Amino acid sequence: MTVPSGTAVLDLPDNWIPDGLVTTPALHQAVRFDQIDLDRWDEAADIELNGRFRIGQAVARLMLAGNGGSIVNLVHADGLPGAVETGSAATLSYATAGLSRGIALDLKDRVRSNIIALNPEPAALAAMAELVLFLCGPEGRAISGQLAAITPDRLQLFAQSRPLRVAHSDTGWDEASLSRQASRWAPFLPRLDMESAQ
Repeated sequence: MTVPSGTAVLDLPDNWIPDGLVTTPALHQAVRFDQIDLDRWDEAADIELNGRFRIGQAVARLMLAGNGGSIVNLVHADGLPGAVETGSAATLSYATAGLSRGIALDLKDRVRSNIIALNPEPAALAAMAELVLFLCGPEGRAISGQLAAITPDRLQLFAQSRPLRVAHSDTGWDEASLSRQASRWAPFLPRLDMESAQ
């Protein structure tokens, strides 16, 4: 089902009580951030965010009226770890992850919501289908608010947005104290591969 831009009311089947919803990502531009076409960006953002929000909310209401259910949002595999010329996919994948996490927290007693990073290779698609069935089935009822990726031989669970390091300052922060603290943390922070990013 495609959710057209600006749709206020979705035409869902009468008396339909869903127990699963799987949303798919939009096509993204494989270009550098400064070269992203704004019309194509708007189109992808509307599909990824507004479309997923509208259908997710409508289906979640039906799930709440029934026995609950599971929402699985597929995002581009390049979007979550990030890669060169995937700024569009990364931005919208993380926004979708935020939407999914919000659903999981707000509706945690009845509706589960998870993210799977979609790897388009045929063997990975078969493994992904198994993961979708698991998350939507009775065995996956304890899983919600997670980000995962799967290949035929590897299942990955992504870290959520939680503090990586914490520092305290009795006298407050200024540019000099922030510089000192950042230099202490520098060896431990994840790094972008700047050579491949050029």
